[in-house]
Amino acid sequence: MSVVEAALSVAGYLLVALGTFFCLAMTVGILRFPDALTRLHASTKGLTIGAGFILVGAGILSGSAAFAARTIVIAAFMFLTNPIAAHAIARASYRSEVTHPEMEQDEYSEYLGRQGIVTDDDH
Repeated sequence: MSVVEAALSVAGYLLVALGTFFCLAMTVGILRFPDALTRLHASTKGLTIGAGFILVGAGILSGSAAFAARTIVIAAFMFLTNPIAAHAIARASYRSEVTHPEMEQDEYSEYLGRQGIVTDDDH
């Protein structure tokens, strides 16, 4: 095994391990966050970054240039589409008023023409 092959192997394993860490952090965020919007944030960030690292690491470890190119294209597609899909889901969730009662900021309510968050300070 040459030095270049060893370096690529180490880089591939590190990327897979880093991706696994982000997926684990995503799982913890989904379990710990209180409302749909923050859970969606955790799952989108964790999936996009975690799966992206895992795909690129698997592409490097495969040893095949064609497979590595396909995994990089899939990772790029995920980086482009996951945030857009999460935004659409969050917007639908907000518009259907599936929010947590302890939400502190609601800057979008004026745009929709509805009552914003009422706090104890407002009374």
